[in-house]
Amino acid sequence: MIVQTTDEGVHTFEQPDGYVTHYRLWGAETAEDLVVMVHGGMSHAGWQAPLGTRLAELGDGVAFLAVDLRGSGLNAVRGHIPNGDLAVADIARLLGSLKEARPGSRIHLAGWCFGAQVATVVAAGQTGSEVLASLLMVCPGFFFNDRYSDVLDRSIDAALEVVEELGITVEATRPFIRVPLRPTDFTDRAEWLAAIEDDKLKLSHVTVGTIDSWEEIAVRSETDFGRIGRLPVRAVFGSRDKLVDNDRVRAFLQGHPDLETHELDAGHAVHFEETEALTRLLAGFVAELKR
Repeated sequence: MIVQTTDEGVHTFEQPDGYVTHYRLWGAETAEDLVVMVHGGMSHAGWQAPLGTRLAELGDGVAFLAVDLRGSGLNAVRGHIPNGDLAVADIARLLGSLKEARPGSRIHLAGWCFGAQVATVVAAGQTGSEVLASLLMVCPGFFFNDRYSDVLDRSIDAALEVVEELGITVEATRPFIRVPLRPTDFTDRAEWLAAIEDDKLKLSHVTVGTIDSWEEIAVRSETDFGRIGRLPVRAVFGSRDKLVDNDRVRAFLQGHPDLETHELDAGHAVHFEETEALTRLLAGFVAELKR
């Protein structure tokens, strides 16, 4: 189930501005290959627990790390990202620290949903360096379907209109814009619907700064994908995804010179519904890149 407040496997990394980034690690810290996963918008690193647990059980010298974005999960000032550059820099600095601590290891940056966009921008900033061995994407959220895009726009507009109508001044760090997502947008499985509903760490409301940061990163990712060079890219889609426009994303990714895509019979939360299949795909990607 979704990992929430347990301290087991939780580590921290202090950013230059003093902000403390939390991440969870499954597997040996000395593993030859390390998959670093960035979560989606309303979720957190704990949602990746099924995948991390199973990947670590497979062994094969692969460890799995899931990091909380600024303002998410176990990190402070939840629901608030001051700006997109800062959120991206947090991940880039963590990767640099991980690589420095493991100079002989291979780091595979991964992202689920919006996390794939964050990972793409981070990867573009690493072009020419030897930090990353690959970019792995799960249900990459470059383009959402019309229904979700419309609902998100309406939710934002409604919240801003109420604030303006009432003449309220909202503190920059106060989350008041509701994230218009339901558990059924992620999965139809009863056990996971209950886990998402009961999750105290998921984001239900976010700040204007977070909305602006999400948009900034989303726009940048479309351009930056073309700047990642020949970094190997592997993408996995859920055939029953209710949020991502799979066809449009596939077409967007096709221009990359080293791309491989797979599709699993699952909704948006592939790591919940098809944990074993996704784990073996990721492990296979990593093993393939060793050759």
